[in-house]
Amino acid sequence: MWKRFRNLKIRTLFIHILVTAAYPVAKAVTAEQHKLTVFCDVLTIVAGILLIAGVVYGLALHGDFDIAGYTFRRGFRSGQKQTYDAYRKNMQEKREDAFNYPLFVGLLYIALSAFIAYVLL
Repeated sequence: MWKRFRNLKIRTLFIHILVTAAYPVAKAVTAEQHKLTVFCDVLTIVAGILLIAGVVYGLALHGDFDIAGYTFRRGFRSGQKQTYDAYRKNMQEKREDAFNYPLFVGLLYIALSAFIAYVLL
């Protein structure tokens, strides 16, 4: 698991954080009262969505959807001569340098919202 952190790109992580934190910040700025509470609540909701997306993406990174993808491609390209083993190896090569940004950012947001809720509020 720790070897996946080699594939972490700071620029991509920063873009993910910037995009996903925009809505909680906007809601906190436009809130009339209890801005920090609103920010914490919305950040927790966004973190939950990111965690769900991260789990699904993690399943895809582990190859749990390879059989469905092979069958789907084979159905549209009946003349395809590629075997399942060759397809699986090809997909594994494509996924070697992937990092699960939604799961990482979701865990980061959960930790941040827990810190805000239990320490600052």
